[in-house]
Amino acid sequence: MSTINIKEHNKLNDRLVFFRKNKGFTQKKLSELAGISEPTMNHYESGKRVPTVDTLLNLARILECDPGWLLTGGESPALKQEPASTVRKDTGGFVFVPQYDLGLLSNGASIQSSQVVDHLAFKRDWVVQELRSVPDQLLLIRCTGDAMEPTIKADDLLLVDRSPEKKREDGIFLIHIDGGLYVRRVERRLEGGLTIRGDKTGAAPEEKIPREKEKQLDLIGRIVWVGRRL
Repeated sequence: MSTINIKEHNKLNDRLVFFRKNKGFTQKKLSELAGISEPTMNHYESGKRVPTVDTLLNLARILECDPGWLLTGGESPALKQEPASTVRKDTGGFVFVPQYDLGLLSNGASIQSSQVVDHLAFKRDWVVQELRSVPDQLLLIRCTGDAMEPTIKADDLLLVDRSPEKKREDGIFLIHIDGGLYVRRVERRLEGGLTIRGDKTGAAPEEKIPREKEKQLDLIGRIVWVGRRL
């Protein structure tokens, strides 16, 4: 990989262009691989639009780069030797869900690293019947911070379902806001709009999102299971 001048790549769109060219992809080719339109990719690279976290992780996987650095510029830009893993194919009735090392800070959750560090096996029947989740829409992260205590505690392992159906339900979500990641409870109000809050009193101020701004909120996925060390 060629040496990167950080000052020349201090914006997300600049870093995206750099890694695309580093892979030898045209804008059209990357659009096809990512499953998005070429005009949308053009907007990403020109800085007119910012990709969602799901799109960003997908682009990082295709470009074989560190998603944390691609998003924030604050992590190592080193290219990976192999693409990031995804949910592995069923083996003996199990699905292997990737665990990402996403640091969730108690005061705002900045991304520390986004590499797949492990896989955890779940019974497929349990995932489908009990969680009512689609296996290939799942990912795991470990949480730090206390904004969601006592429901979710520091170091809990969180199973996140990114399927569109889960995003329409009330519950606890992994949310992307202003470049940070948060775990918060999201509730739909009768009059329309959303309420976002932490479970711990005083840990995170309640925020109300009006109906007309709901689509601006990037709900990455709903937390459907919590694993905890005793």
